[in-house]
Amino acid sequence: MDNSQTHMADSNKLVIQLRIGSQMHTISVQRSQEEIYRKAAKLINDKLGRYAQTYPNQTIEKYMSISILDFAVQALQLEQVQNTAPFVASMEALTSEIEDTLKKEDD
Repeated sequence: MDNSQTHMADSNKLVIQLRIGSQMHTISVQRSQEEIYRKAAKLINDKLGRYAQTYPNQTIEKYMSISILDFAVQALQLEQVQNTAPFVASMEALTSEIEDTLKKEDD
């Protein structure tokens, strides 16, 4: 990779700071991904805040671990929903074939 390609690749990166809980994190992200990282940090902090309000006097580790569990469950549930798409398409095709067959029988 020559210098112009290296510079171009670097210009697509951005160093940002995100606060998660009480910690600051400096990370390098693609410019196109900055907004999603900031939204993710906000989502995490909102969830931590909700757990802190609901269950006061717990440790930050407790809030973090419950938040991680919550996000993991949501990700797995979303994965299950997305994995049903091929089945839905198959069912729609089969339904269409059945309807076509029934229409031919009526004729």
